[in-house]
Amino acid sequence: MEHTGQLTPFPLDRKLSDQERKNQLKQSEKINIPLLHQLTVIEFNSNWMEVVDKFFFDKGALTFAAGIAFAGIMVVNVLAIIGAVMPMFNGDFGASVLFLLLLIGLPFNYFAWKTLRKEINYTHYPIRFNRKTKTIHVFRQDGSVLNAKWNDVFFTRMPLPRGAWDIVGHILDKDGITVRETFALPATTMSSKDRESSMGYWEFIRRYMEEGPASVSDVLSVCLPIKYRKETLAFSYKRVALSLGSHLHPFILFYYIFYPGRMIAMHFSKIPQWPAEIEAQCPRLEGHDPFFRDASMNT
Repeated sequence: MEHTGQLTPFPLDRKLSDQERKNQLKQSEKINIPLLHQLTVIEFNSNWMEVVDKFFFDKGALTFAAGIAFAGIMVVNVLAIIGAVMPMFNGDFGASVLFLLLLIGLPFNYFAWKTLRKEINYTHYPIRFNRKTKTIHVFRQDGSVLNAKWNDVFFTRMPLPRGAWDIVGHILDKDGITVRETFALPATTMSSKDRESSMGYWEFIRRYMEEGPASVSDVLSVCLPIKYRKETLAFSYKRVALSLGSHLHPFILFYYIFYPGRMIAMHFSKIPQWPAEIEAQCPRLEGHDPFFRDASMNT
């Protein structure tokens, strides 16, 4: 689970590193590798494709952890009030030591609450690739939208803490070397083997934008049913099983531990809505679209 860009921001207002230059992924360069959609696609059509953000798959983990911390600190605060404040009113000022525990706990409570609010926000942050206008629309965490030309974005593989890697898109200043904004594709990896699969995902996106829907449509098997509604427990279970390859995968239990947090985070988060001007820039193909796919077509 990796939360760079959510808990901690991507480093901005800096020069591109030598490693980022070395790992650049160029829009015009084809990579001969099996294509992977990574269960990220919400809608796919001849004009544009919409995918989820990098945080969608681990959503709920922060809510679970921060919720337990918040509840625990609240219990300590209540006990401190009972054990300190009430006796202090009765003249027992020795209990003020416990009152200090109450004051110390307040910053931790605030931190836990802020962490909860980072995840209980929107159900997901969609990224829309419009191949007709060669534009990428990125739904930011504050509800605003980043609009960037496909060929102007500097894509690269970026190392993260604890051995993780992201495929990110950098928005550069006019000088071509200063990073002003960064967004991540839903392709975070934790091992060298996973990094190979993330390249298959990059090539899936790249070919769609450069070669069109016919070059990648056969790969797409399932779309996420989250465009107009929140993820259900049943589909969440199916999604995890599909991503792991089996309902009996031992690692599936790890995901189930965080399910209460995921359901809470999904329930209290808002479904993102694109501004009208973005929707106007992204019309679907008039008439029959042979490449149209969404969750209604899942088998």
